[in-house]
Amino acid sequence: MHLIIPDIFTRLLESVMLNIDEPTHTQSKFSLFKLGFRPFFLLGAMFSLMAITIWGGFFFGHIQFSPHGDPIWWHGHEMIFGFVIAIIAGFLLTAVQNWTGQPGVKGKSLMILVLVWILPRVLLLNKEWVSLEVVMAIDLAFAPLTALLMARSVLKVKQWRNFVFVPILLMLMLVNAISYYGLLTNDPALSQTALHCAILLMVTVVALIGGRVIPFFTERATQWQRSPNIVWLEIVTFISLIFLILAVLFQQPLVIRTSAGIAGIILLIRWSRWGGRHTARVPLLWSLHVSYFFIPLGLLLIATGENFSAGLHGITLGGLGGMILAMMARVSLGHTGRNLTPPKIVTLAFALIILATVLRILAGLMMSYYLPLLEAAIVCWVLSFAIFIYHYTPILLRARVDGKPG
Repeated sequence: MHLIIPDIFTRLLESVMLNIDEPTHTQSKFSLFKLGFRPFFLLGAMFSLMAITIWGGFFFGHIQFSPHGDPIWWHGHEMIFGFVIAIIAGFLLTAVQNWTGQPGVKGKSLMILVLVWILPRVLLLNKEWVSLEVVMAIDLAFAPLTALLMARSVLKVKQWRNFVFVPILLMLMLVNAISYYGLLTNDPALSQTALHCAILLMVTVVALIGGRVIPFFTERATQWQRSPNIVWLEIVTFISLIFLILAVLFQQPLVIRTSAGIAGIILLIRWSRWGGRHTARVPLLWSLHVSYFFIPLGLLLIATGENFSAGLHGITLGGLGGMILAMMARVSLGHTGRNLTPPKIVTLAFALIILATVLRILAGLMMSYYLPLLEAAIVCWVLSFAIFIYHYTPILLRARVDGKPG
């Protein structure tokens, strides 16, 4: 294992030089590794379904397993650094091709990057298989490798606006390392703090991406016309999120609640300018708007100081999970040359992920009904991603319908 890991990274760095688009007539029908969104959306969605099923089975006493750390740490860590980061990587490695005009990572280099992601997902499931230090070494490599691949394209065209995602990915590596350090030093509070910081860093990524694509998509698909961004509002949005991350990192409860309240209000004002009321007839749009709404709602729940868990799960299930499902559904169609009309049952998947979020928030606020509400939320999550996987697997595996590369 120790000899294989450096070789994997060497091969990735060497093969990234080979990202040259193939002529249309030479492309194979199997296209999983043609562009970043394909393997990470598909495998990330599958992993999400599996991880929640395992967690629910363990929590309700149906299964037993002995992951590294403990099942609670594993659940939090793997939903963030297993599921969410995979989708973010898939989106960024696809979007950077459009932003910069540079060929995206694909083929062998993409396969190796996927392997770097998937190995820790498997190895963390059983602490007897390999030492935590080995798993940690592989897992911590994923974010900087993704950052490197993205930075190459951005730096070639000096597109500094999009370079912001590179330091965020490196910060995600840092908080992941802190989470592992908490395990190694038997400090669960430190691990939990690191995971909370990771969630807020991912909220920052979603806020950056959402602020670009949600109003853009809404304007294109409806009669609504967007107004120019308010510069000071954009700046204050990310300053407030940075302050909140620092407050969580240094565990200052009053500052956490205050920062969460300010960030929640600012994000809510920002969201209100994106034309959500015009999207009721377009599932690919209202799913984005409703899901994003759970981020400021979760922050405002945290600000009340009543139930941190309810607010945090509002952010993770709705703001991250719901946004991910909606973005995967849209990006997978657009980047495979298909019309932006998902199968009708996918609308049910959007509704189920929203219902899962509401149920999970209520579970945190109504403790006497905690177990049945939690169980219902798990079922809704599993069904929503099962629908996506069933209908989108052929789309993500097969070549573009328009014959173009990607």
